[in-house]
Amino acid sequence: MIAFRVATLCVLLPVSSAHAVGDDENPFANTVMEFEPAPGQFVNHPDFNDPARALGPPSGGGTSAPNNSSIVSLGGFGGYIVLGFDHTIFDDPLNPFGMDAIVFGNAHWVGGNPNRHWAECATIEISLDENENGLADDPWYLIPGSHVINPTLQLTTMGWDDDTEDDGFPPENELWIPPGYSGTWETEAFALPGSVFGPTVVLNPIVNGQSEGIFGYADYSPTLVLGDVNAANVVDDATLSPDEFYTSPDDPLTVGMTAGSGGGDAFDIAWAIDPITGHPAALFGFDFIRITSAVNSVSPVFGEKSAEIDAVADVAPDPFGDADGDGDIDLADVAILQNCFGGSSHAAAECALVDREPNLLVNMADAAAFIRRMTGPL
Repeated sequence: MIAFRVATLCVLLPVSSAHAVGDDENPFANTVMEFEPAPGQFVNHPDFNDPARALGPPSGGGTSAPNNSSIVSLGGFGGYIVLGFDHTIFDDPLNPFGMDAIVFGNAHWVGGNPNRHWAECATIEISLDENENGLADDPWYLIPGSHVINPTLQLTTMGWDDDTEDDGFPPENELWIPPGYSGTWETEAFALPGSVFGPTVVLNPIVNGQSEGIFGYADYSPTLVLGDVNAANVVDDATLSPDEFYTSPDDPLTVGMTAGSGGGDAFDIAWAIDPITGHPAALFGFDFIRITSAVNSVSPVFGEKSAEIDAVADVAPDPFGDADGDGDIDLADVAILQNCFGGSSHAAAECALVDREPNLLVNMADAAAFIRRMTGPL
């Protein structure tokens, strides 16, 4: 413990540090481990069936229309993709909103209304490379989100065959059969309720218009145009790189888009559960992510509900408190906070990193926020 004194404030603080993505680490998924699409209208289309399109940064189209230039379709119910990273993504409660990763798809708002989504949702599972063999062969843990209430009951198997004349199994169109598939086969997924996710336009089930009732799934939220910091579909800051913009999460529990976020669907590793027992997974991080189309619905006009995936990103840490920029919050940062206290945050460049509001003045509110970050995990 260390003694810390600012003006008349004196408290005891443990020194803590937060993981930050290293300069030599890619914040986006960079390896396709598996790709098993289910039958669907785009699984044979060369613009939508290349799993490598899910690697690297996304190509945002904005809130009103997607940019489909870099997506891969998972096909219908149970189609999935497994992606890997060049580093472990850690559970860091000091990340913005506590979110640790973001999945990007091609969803968008209907009529500009953030309570009405053109969305084809997929479930998210994560796995830590416990045996350190670089393969996705360790246990998988489910991000249950808002609507997987009973995983064992919602785990559903779907049968398929390549005989389009057989009424017992879909698909009816041979062009929907994924490359390399023949005979009969099955897919499975934690089925999302059709009453909520099946309609063409997915409505926020919370009617107050402020709280988001759907979260924890891929391909529900828009991917913003690079540099559009206020979700107005206009580039506000052309200097932002994809590594900066698409690693800033939206708050998934609030309607609309958080200022400065690149969009997508963020989740917290702490949400993960053992899908068999329902108990918390208690993972400190993950190395692989599995994204699975989870809505069993086919429209005669628009075809099957098939999630499209553009990218997965490691959330960038919140820089507040790390005034010296060395990746942790320690005694050196305490000294900077003391030096900046009571003065303008423009007095020194590092003062801006201890000015939480920001209001150009480092005061007691900033000190309190700093203390909360110092009490995070070691």
